[in-house]
Amino acid sequence: MIFLKALVTGASGFVGTVLSQSMMKQNMEVLGIARSEAFYNERKNDDFKCDILDKAKLKEILTSYSPDYIVHLAGPAFIPDSFINPLKTYEIIFNGTLNLLECVKELKLNSKILYVSSADVYGGNNNSVLVETEHYDPKSPYSAAKACSELLCRQFTNSYGLNTVIARPFNHTGPGQSIDFVCSSFAHQVATMVGQNEKILRTGNIDVKRDFLDVRDVVEAYIRLLMLGVNGETYNVSSGKAISLRDIIEILFREANINKYEIYIDPQKVRNNDIPVRIGESSKLRQLTGWFPKYSIEQTLADIFHYWKEKSLHADR
Repeated sequence: MIFLKALVTGASGFVGTVLSQSMMKQNMEVLGIARSEAFYNERKNDDFKCDILDKAKLKEILTSYSPDYIVHLAGPAFIPDSFINPLKTYEIIFNGTLNLLECVKELKLNSKILYVSSADVYGGNNNSVLVETEHYDPKSPYSAAKACSELLCRQFTNSYGLNTVIARPFNHTGPGQSIDFVCSSFAHQVATMVGQNEKILRTGNIDVKRDFLDVRDVVEAYIRLLMLGVNGETYNVSSGKAISLRDIIEILFREANINKYEIYIDPQKVRNNDIPVRIGESSKLRQLTGWFPKYSIEQTLADIFHYWKEKSLHADR
């Protein structure tokens, strides 16, 4: 049997880990590279540790592995940090993408590249439902760097014939996500309240509505885009519906069987001019690939809650 070979950058991160495992379950050979650790078919291998900014090492790895597919995930994901260090954000997201594309071009590889961008490139766009043809309106160094990298992918496709596909995921979450992100933060807080007297959840604005997907559904969309995505095209990855953060909190407390609690709105966490509703229109992805979300938001939140509850129990032992 001939196995398709995939290279995943940023493989040690939240999405990279889930994606790599899912690919291997679908009988792909996977080489995961990251600054911290790397693996080849689940075996740790220091030879494949690689900073995306190290073009020479990246080129060496691509030469030896010659992947059929590349999924480019490497880069910071927590948007507030990009305001603290915008130069580093641009270096990793934009220059890292440039390094990867340059290596593929110079080595004359036929690899199909999935660039994982972000729905945050829509930024201040006030439309409640967003389609792929909406204009860019980035509001952070992170989203601007992602938008620039999308244009870079298009330029390499137009100028050099590289096979690039762009995914624009909306909010996604799941077990194992950092508590820097809202659903995981809420679930972690609720899990640590179990058996405690104080039941106060601290948050920012909870009346905004956002489009959430389970990370396990997101990586399935990525795999289908690798197989079926059209060169030069961009695809929203989204559920097509929105839920308020207030409703997410209620679901988590219900899962924890906690009926009485307080919500403290921290002024430091309230964003100015937060867009009330944001939904991604993903019919382009669905019609092309047949993808649809399998996990309900209730199931996803339950899984995250129990993940943190288990972590809390281990920490107490």
